[in-house]
Amino acid sequence: MKIPIHNGDEQPEAAPEPRPTSEVSEGASEAMVDPMVPPAAEEPASADVHVQDIEAALAKKTEEYEATQEQLLRLMADFDNYRKRMTRQHEEARQFATADLVLALLPGLDNLERALNAAGQDVAPSSAVIAEGVRMVLRQLKEALSKVGVREVQTQGLAFDPTRHEAVDIVSVPASDDGHIVAEVQHGYLLHERLLRPAKVVVGRAERDANPEGA
Repeated sequence: MKIPIHNGDEQPEAAPEPRPTSEVSEGASEAMVDPMVPPAAEEPASADVHVQDIEAALAKKTEEYEATQEQLLRLMADFDNYRKRMTRQHEEARQFATADLVLALLPGLDNLERALNAAGQDVAPSSAVIAEGVRMVLRQLKEALSKVGVREVQTQGLAFDPTRHEAVDIVSVPASDDGHIVAEVQHGYLLHERLLRPAKVVVGRAERDANPEGA
């Protein structure tokens, strides 16, 4: 290996400067961004806008909740009314299921009362025995009917009521008895306050002067 020997007058050649590891093409340096400057961030949305959006969404949900609650309350009320109506109809059906049967029995009941009245007009001992037997059967029938809600329409001493009484005759009476029932021709009957058959009655009417002023 040769070692170079230099004279004192000779200057050693300067070492070449190192080239940068990465070369930048012409015109690219202007387009490059300074790495020390951070990129511009997007401007955040206003806080007021976010609050308004939240309030609008909350108001919408509140309105939907109230509408749903109102609908549920309405459905509950409708169901409660339906339940009450069904219960009432069931009770009425149960109470008046015997209406047709009672109506079919009333003519026989009337005939027993007529037979009892006829037997009471005969003074013969045999008629008295028959009358007692008819009276017993009549009493038992009325007791059985009363247990299912059947009772007679009241007429004695009452004013004529067209909703419960049927006038079959009109007779003259004093002014104090005008419009009142004078006699009962046929019993009327109710079933749980519903009229099965009106009572046939005679109604009193006071005679009025045709020209009370004397003209």
